[in-house]
Amino acid sequence: LEPVLGLLRSFSALGWGMSRRAFKFQEFVAHSSDVRCLRIGRKSSQVLATGGDDRKVNVWAIGKPNAILSLVGHTSPVECVTFDCAEEIVVAGSSSGTVKLWDLEQAKVIRTLLGHRSNCLCVDFHPYGDFFASGSLDTNLKIWDIRRKSCIQTYRGHSKGVTR
Repeated sequence: LEPVLGLLRSFSALGWGMSRRAFKFQEFVAHSSDVRCLRIGRKSSQVLATGGDDRKVNVWAIGKPNAILSLVGHTSPVECVTFDCAEEIVVAGSSSGTVKLWDLEQAKVIRTLLGHRSNCLCVDFHPYGDFFASGSLDTNLKIWDIRRKSCIQTYRGHSKGVTR
């Protein structure tokens, strides 16, 4: 079986049979080049975001074979993605260190945030949704305020890149 991730151009939905053996029941062509990341929305568990070397963020309805949105605007590969708690915004970090906030209803960039000096490796929202964190190969963790559209805190001094 192909792994779900592992720098593939597609990803597979896996199931488990009665014999506890994995089987592939659906495969999607996700991007025109390697897939770097994916995240399932926590609210409904019915949407999925993927990011890839093609510099796109694709949003999927789970179980549907085609992306419902393809968000174009990053200038380097997308390394990490996450949904806000309402599944209305996607945040995506790229290998340039740029972080973009995407409005899913309007299918456009809300804001491009600069601050990391190297690859943005992880992003995650605070449960209340007004803040999110980003980690980078530059060894910094940043806390961003969506309302202010800026970084409000930087945690420095990690010995390696911040990946989770």
